[in-house]
Amino acid sequence: MGRPEKDIGLVLSELVEVNRFIFIVMPGFSALELGSGIDSLATANEALGKTFFRWLTTSETGENVESSAGLTVAVDCDLPEIRRGDCIVVCCAFNSQQYPKSGKTAAWLRQAARLGARFCGLGGGALLLARLGLANEGRISAHWRLKPVFEEGYLDLEPTCTIFEEAPNFVSCGGGAATLDLFSALIRQKTGPKVSGQVADQLLCGSMRDGDCRQSLSSLYNPKHRNEKLSKAIDVMQETWEEPVSPSEIARQVGISTRQLERLFSRHLGMSPKTYMMVIKLERARALLQQTQMRVIDVATACGFSTQNMFSKHYRRHFGISPREEKVVLAH
Repeated sequence: MGRPEKDIGLVLSELVEVNRFIFIVMPGFSALELGSGIDSLATANEALGKTFFRWLTTSETGENVESSAGLTVAVDCDLPEIRRGDCIVVCCAFNSQQYPKSGKTAAWLRQAARLGARFCGLGGGALLLARLGLANEGRISAHWRLKPVFEEGYLDLEPTCTIFEEAPNFVSCGGGAATLDLFSALIRQKTGPKVSGQVADQLLCGSMRDGDCRQSLSSLYNPKHRNEKLSKAIDVMQETWEEPVSPSEIARQVGISTRQLERLFSRHLGMSPKTYMMVIKLERARALLQQTQMRVIDVATACGFSTQNMFSKHYRRHFGISPREEKVVLAH
């Protein structure tokens, strides 16, 4: 068995010295994230031929919990006593606004922090930890849909669209399939590359990504596998959305003509560069409407629309629903 690697960082190294993981499962959680974490640990134990990692699944009441896909999971127990060095893995809905900032679960999480537990926020779990004040500074891995929420509401955090990030008291992960990458890193750090490789092979993961890799998107949002110039143009637009640059300036930075840029967007995305920039702003607005208590007019201003009426017009055209209707749907 190989020696634990040191390339993931001191904090992550400390985290994986913990062998007990408590998966707190909350209504609307991702079954993919929960399954990826537990299956990775179970497969590592199988590869080692012994029970090296231990875990518990828990909920506030100890009763079954329904996932976002309607899968009902029977947990092991209600909120357990925290042991020193436990790692608490937060599995919750993407929209963490549905969970109160006070109550039994919130109090348990805060008590766990006082007792020295470390946290692992998966997807929406990273946002919930931020809302509860348990992740309050430094870099945090944010799912690309949640990045605008962190940027607007948590100014002491530096959200990044990476696979996972480490901080003094928690590890954050974009969620989804990136959960496999995170747990592969945890297993590799503790047991060495041979075992983590066996886990990857058993789970048919052809390659595992490092934490600082960018989250990969498909279709409209990241056609990087299609065209390098288009990829670079999209990166420029993502970085300058607050003060959009002209298509000609984007083309200059990419190293092509404006006409070539327009052809690339038309061929691969079916829209003009100007329309794509509007989509970036509208997706950002949707995240703020869904994940924050911001007023519609404040969302419009934050996303660069000159008037609320213009914002509503473009929003309805793109999503088929008005910003106010979006708020009403979420409230119910």
